[in-house]
Amino acid sequence: MNENNTRKQLLIAKSALQAGLFMCAALVPVLQAEAQTRRQPDTTQLTCDQTQDLIKRFGGINLKSGPYKFDRFVVGRNQCFSGQTVRPTFVPTKDNPKCSVLVCAEMGQARQ
Repeated sequence: MNENNTRKQLLIAKSALQAGLFMCAALVPVLQAEAQTRRQPDTTQLTCDQTQDLIKRFGGINLKSGPYKFDRFVVGRNQCFSGQTVRPTFVPTKDNPKCSVLVCAEMGQARQ
């Protein structure tokens, strides 16, 4: 009787695993399409203050700063990977062509 219960449990587990894998396979394309359609805020459509406020609010955020330019801007070193430091750079905004922001950079990497 115990062996019978074990077989039933294995069949149920196998069916549940197959159903879970099917659901994952069905959802991955949907989630990828969603991620590709999300737009990062564009610094050229924001003021410098708005851009800096976004960075402060999230700590680190990917922003668009030109037609084909994306970068991750941060509030400080704690948002960078080990071996990285912060480096000041500038992005164009609606009211300032050189809005000062921070990016993570490898130690010793020259300024852009």
